[in-house]
Amino acid sequence: MEAARLTAPPDWLERIVLLAIPPAARESVAGDLWETYRSPRQYAAEALRTVPFVVASQMRRNLNLPAVMLQGALIFVFFGGPATSVLLPVLLLRDAYQQTCRPRPQHVFRETVLLSAAVMALLLLIMSAKSPFPASAGIDHATWFSLFLNALFLSPFLCLLRAGLILQGDRSRLLTAGELPRDALAQAYAKFLGDNLCRNLLQAVALAFAALCGFFLGWNGLVIGLFVLASLYLLQDCAQRRGSQLDFVSLRALYQQELARQQHLRRFLRWLWFTPVLVALHARLDTAGLEAGRPIAGLLDCVAVAILCFLLAALDREHGGRVQEQIGLLDRAREKISPAYP
Repeated sequence: MEAARLTAPPDWLERIVLLAIPPAARESVAGDLWETYRSPRQYAAEALRTVPFVVASQMRRNLNLPAVMLQGALIFVFFGGPATSVLLPVLLLRDAYQQTCRPRPQHVFRETVLLSAAVMALLLLIMSAKSPFPASAGIDHATWFSLFLNALFLSPFLCLLRAGLILQGDRSRLLTAGELPRDALAQAYAKFLGDNLCRNLLQAVALAFAALCGFFLGWNGLVIGLFVLASLYLLQDCAQRRGSQLDFVSLRALYQQELARQQHLRRFLRWLWFTPVLVALHARLDTAGLEAGRPIAGLLDCVAVAILCFLLAALDREHGGRVQEQIGLLDRAREKISPAYP
């Protein structure tokens, strides 16, 4: 029996199971599966029974309902109902598999290059003779080729943008794991609350002003209503959550909870700020898109939508990774007791 417990699962099977487990629960779940290992078949069957419940738990824990509803509405506006029903579960799964630390630079730069390559592939498709789009409607191939050459500069531009986000994250100071005095934790939490107070007040005023401007500019009524509701929520959220009377463990848990809550709020607000721009680009695609005889205008609008979504996703991953990293460091922090002197 003891020898059976020391037997390890095959490497290929273990790698597949590790990839299927969400990162936040990967260490604990993989350890439990390892301890109960008897055979590859038993290991795979146990993983098939366990991993779906772990994924569902992480989806519930990381659910950001306002942001998901806003993203779902944008997907419905651009692609319609069938695409929304397919992509919404993908958004929920993405939240379940979010990393517990900041994304690696190699990974994010690879995504940037792939996005630029997709834009250039779209240009090549439109330039081809079998393209379904009216590329020859008043547009010669030299113009399309010049657009393709200009798209080559898209990858360095997006890489520089992504590098700026990484450098900005590197300048942020995180509380270190290990022993930490309770007063230092209380001061860090009070500073965090003060920064959020100023940020929420400024964003509430800016959202109210944007809603007023949107009313005169003829924005969609639902978008204006979202701006007003978000402004009112931020105003009532400005009440600071004090923790001066809490012990170290309770204060640490409150700090982690507020970090996660503010992360969800920032993610929703980032998508909300860009919603009027995305809706306006969709309106332009309807009236002057590729099928309306203006392929360049429609193509540039599609590229603008892709870049904006890439920017928002990059901000979500970078900021969310920093927050998850800070939550993990706080989880490993222990109270440093000052020595008592007679």
